[in-house]
Amino acid sequence: MVAVLQDVMDVIPHRIKCLVVDDEAVNRMVLAAMLRSQGFEIFEAADGEQACEACQNETPALIFMDIMMPTMDGFEATRRIKELLGETFVPVIFLTAISDEVQLRRCIEVGGNDFLTKPYSRTLLQAKIDAALRMRSMHLALARQRDELSDYQGRQQRDLEVAKRILDNVATADELAVPNVRSLLQPMDLLNGDIILAANRPTGEQCFLVGDFTGHGLPAAIGAMTVHGVFISMVNKGFGIDDIVPELNRKMCALLPVDRFLSAAIIEIAQDTGMAKVWNGGLPDIIVRSADGTSVSRFRSINLPLGIVSPERYRSQSVSVALRPGDEVWAYSDGLVEAHNPQAELFGNARLDDLMAELGSTDDRFDRLLARLTQHVQTAPQSDDISILCVRCDPQFHPAPDRDAPAGQVGKPPGQWGFLITLDAAALKKSEPVATVMQVMDTAQGLGPLRTPLFMVLTELFSNALEHGLLGLDSEMKQGPNGFAEYYETRQQRLEKLEGAQLSIECRHVGTSDGGELTISISHTGEGFDLSQLPTNLEHNVQFKGRGIRLVRSLCDALDYFDEGRKAVAIYRWSLTSR
Repeated sequence: MVAVLQDVMDVIPHRIKCLVVDDEAVNRMVLAAMLRSQGFEIFEAADGEQACEACQNETPALIFMDIMMPTMDGFEATRRIKELLGETFVPVIFLTAISDEVQLRRCIEVGGNDFLTKPYSRTLLQAKIDAALRMRSMHLALARQRDELSDYQGRQQRDLEVAKRILDNVATADELAVPNVRSLLQPMDLLNGDIILAANRPTGEQCFLVGDFTGHGLPAAIGAMTVHGVFISMVNKGFGIDDIVPELNRKMCALLPVDRFLSAAIIEIAQDTGMAKVWNGGLPDIIVRSADGTSVSRFRSINLPLGIVSPERYRSQSVSVALRPGDEVWAYSDGLVEAHNPQAELFGNARLDDLMAELGSTDDRFDRLLARLTQHVQTAPQSDDISILCVRCDPQFHPAPDRDAPAGQVGKPPGQWGFLITLDAAALKKSEPVATVMQVMDTAQGLGPLRTPLFMVLTELFSNALEHGLLGLDSEMKQGPNGFAEYYETRQQRLEKLEGAQLSIECRHVGTSDGGELTISISHTGEGFDLSQLPTNLEHNVQFKGRGIRLVRSLCDALDYFDEGRKAVAIYRWSLTSR
């Protein structure tokens, strides 16, 4: 409002100061008199040097400049005044009796804006003044808009920097900074449209998400923060890919505009067994390279990106992969293969294929990729965000369960509670319920550091009941060269055909003087088994058969089987102090 009022005041004649420059005193007097009669405030100069000195002391709103003057003519005076005033626009009307086109063109070249021919006509003078003031008003408005735009851009830049700091603070650097993982996030702008996330499930599986948003800037940053919250939270609670993907799609549909979506890949690796699951929704092929480089498998996108299809219509499919020690899993955004050099030649898939065929360590291969990418791009500007993730299969990074983790951080006082969940065959085909059971227990008790051992107990008991009791799988299938892959492939086939089965999970908790006692009962309607054939501890555990039962016994205070092995009852006692 102040700026608008100032503009209005500036166009009122008595507020306008005019500089009249002419070496003829009579000419100055005549023009000054005509201007004063219209309410203008006048100050005069007899030559170009006086005009420059006058403009150093006070800036006029309008200048009338004679051309032919001693000491310094109007051309030079105008050029110097324009330099002196810098970005401040002051219209200059040349006073001339000549009509030479060369001289008139020179007036324009030095910064003149109009001409007034001697002798002066009041009508023509008024028209020239009106035109000059309109031009000045336009320049004032443009300057104000330029300043407002500059302020807006500055505020936006500060907002982007704040958003970047927030994203950096919530990044999963710790989970990515492990010896079997290499990654690169190279943004095109300040804010990255790509994301790489990592988290570990309570049972130790390493989980990764590589994502590529359409667009950049704040929308991508807001989307990245939402994806980060959903992914990390669900992985930490034990949810797997089949549960995480639908929830991410629901969030992206609710958050992103219709023309924006998230292409992503999710990878889950159990380092102790080498079993991996990959889900690709719109990213380039996920690459699995064997340790010796003789085999390279590609897993193309068979799912839609997140945020395109409504939750009720979205369908997703993941693929199981059996990894051996030293095998590598690579995921990357299209910014890698589409990076171009000054001649517009893309980096392409061929260079990536050549790299995968070369021998050497994982770290060497990753460093060679970055070096070749830099060499290829040279001085060409980056046209898209680039993200690269490489994970090496290495069993030593699978964390062992911590039975004696201090329980003093349990969220709620020990109480009495319980619940029963019963699932039929249709429910068992959709998803595994362990993470949901954990959420219910967390709501009732606030599990804190108990979450990891309890998740492992529930996972092992549930897997045994489903895989061995209802599906009739034998762990000895895992012993062969491709044992794990064949085992889980058979598991999926039998699960799809499962009919008329039922599995129940019952949890009962009572408080004790220094903690609590949780009883977990899992029963099913399938085949039982002879528990006496299994060892009771984890020593010399070189076979896969019975490992789950021995693990549960190591974590719990008691584990008993009833109904010919169809019902498992585990008792887990915890105290408010470390054991």
